[in-house]
Amino acid sequence: MRDTSRGFTLIEVLLSILIGTLVLTSIYGIFSSVSNARNRFEAEGDLYHQARIFFDRVGGELGSLRLSPLGGEAVFSSGNTSVGDFFLEFNTELVSPLLQKYGGISRVRYEVRQEEDAAILFRSEQILLADMAASEPLQFIEGLKTFQVRYFRQGRWQDSWSGTTPPQMVEITLELKIEDRLIPFRSSFVLSGVRG
Repeated sequence: MRDTSRGFTLIEVLLSILIGTLVLTSIYGIFSSVSNARNRFEAEGDLYHQARIFFDRVGGELGSLRLSPLGGEAVFSSGNTSVGDFFLEFNTELVSPLLQKYGGISRVRYEVRQEEDAAILFRSEQILLADMAASEPLQFIEGLKTFQVRYFRQGRWQDSWSGTTPPQMVEITLELKIEDRLIPFRSSFVLSGVRG
């Protein structure tokens, strides 16, 4: 009796290994691209979340701007610190929940501090109706590439602000850096009760 069973040739085995390798390589490539896209979308989502929280917070504070002065400081001021870092400072009736028991008016300060390759936005708050020191500046947004504020009053935009009365509108533009890309954000806030 003759054995009719036949095995695979070397060429068939090598060809099947090659096809299997190509299939596994393409599956790994697809998995790797999906994983990289997921990581990129998560990082971008975090940046959008930070920007949304910032714009919601500063919008509420500017919307509750305290127009009458309290003490010797201007209601609204901005400029550069002695080391050249930008700051925006104003009185508001929107107080952080933890400090609300001390009074309903605070002086909020946003300050951009330049680091090696990016800037960091800090926020501090001082209750004006209680004898308390300003809070320690807390890091609000990191990875800033650009932070610009423009002011609108009497039909024209200005890049800086000084005066006894606040502007009618404030426009804030920031760019956040993620890997090698910049994501821009911009929002404008009308300061209610300010006349032109």
